[in-house]
Amino acid sequence: MPVLTTGPRDPTGPRHLTLDNGLQLVGVRRPGSPLAALRLRIDVGSADEAPGEHGLAHVLEHLVVRCSMGGGRVADGALVEAATGRPHTSYDALVRTGDIATAGDVLGAAFRQLKPDTRDLADELAAIRRERAQRTADVRWRVQEAMFAALCPDTPYAHPVLGDPGTVDGLTPEAVHRFHSRWYHPSRATLVIGSDRVDEELAALAERARLWAPGHPRTESRAAAPPPDGHAVVSEAVGAGRRAVAVGFTESGTTCDADAGLALARRSVRAARGIDVLRLRLRSHTCTWVMLSATDESAAVRSVAAALRAVRELLLGPDGAALLRTEALIPELRSAEHIQQSVADASDASDASDGIPASRPTTVTGVGEVADVIARWQRRFAAALPEVPAT
Repeated sequence: MPVLTTGPRDPTGPRHLTLDNGLQLVGVRRPGSPLAALRLRIDVGSADEAPGEHGLAHVLEHLVVRCSMGGGRVADGALVEAATGRPHTSYDALVRTGDIATAGDVLGAAFRQLKPDTRDLADELAAIRRERAQRTADVRWRVQEAMFAALCPDTPYAHPVLGDPGTVDGLTPEAVHRFHSRWYHPSRATLVIGSDRVDEELAALAERARLWAPGHPRTESRAAAPPPDGHAVVSEAVGAGRRAVAVGFTESGTTCDADAGLALARRSVRAARGIDVLRLRLRSHTCTWVMLSATDESAAVRSVAAALRAVRELLLGPDGAALLRTEALIPELRSAEHIQQSVADASDASDASDGIPASRPTTVTGVGEVADVIARWQRRFAAALPEVPAT
């Protein structure tokens, strides 16, 4: 019998429900919202692919929407949006509250046995080839993928999510079926719902989930090799004496993006210097990186270090609290009102040790904490090139 609980730190926070088959249900209260957001996150991504399977997780995402979910249409028009990453695959739906049950059934179809015919597979492989052509034409994508390869050598995180073209083009319906059967199990999944009446909706979804979540055994373990702690800087010429540069580092034991200090630090840097500090949770590790244009790699690292130093000085100055409030705190609070963002945050938080997302900030009391985050970023980015001073 499933048990409904709340996190110990916040009795009004997300509601958690675990089914007998291992499916995790999470509810996020959105009082007064006429819409509901749902996210089904399957804990399989490109990092779980063995040699000879590179690209299969992404192909599976396409075929699940096309075949299992019937194109991903919910009720009278809402479409499921799907994405494959290195650690996870997610399926999202934004619907009217009256269509929550229907949306749950559509998402739950992901667990049905997947046996695509040759025509469905050929059509989706053609779509993936077009997607690959668009991505590879983007220099930022190419540099970002090169950065992951440099940061995560000899690990499953190094190869691109889109996989190897030869492997993908040679896939058979049988190979897709085997991969799906190994990985798409309720015990690897989290379904998050954000709605006005979350307790009632969670209970209703739990009853329906017994119909659309099969009980075939979980047999596959996660990728064993984590990315190492380290840093990298890669670039590619773009003309006129400029290069597209990615500077990044990985570290273990860090918190997810819902952490208030990290979120406010990202917004402060973006607002004050136009630099977006990107972060991706890689299960046991976190990858942090920036992308920018510069004359060379050394100039890029110096530019990032100087920008972070300047933002930190602004925050620690006499107007720092006001800057943090207007440029970071208020936008962060507004984003928390976005129902899909709140569901995404709750989904990401399931990677944390206790499964409870950190609280959103409500007052500007942590200027020093935010400045400390930026100082740590400054040191880590500078370490990518030894000749760049850390302070």
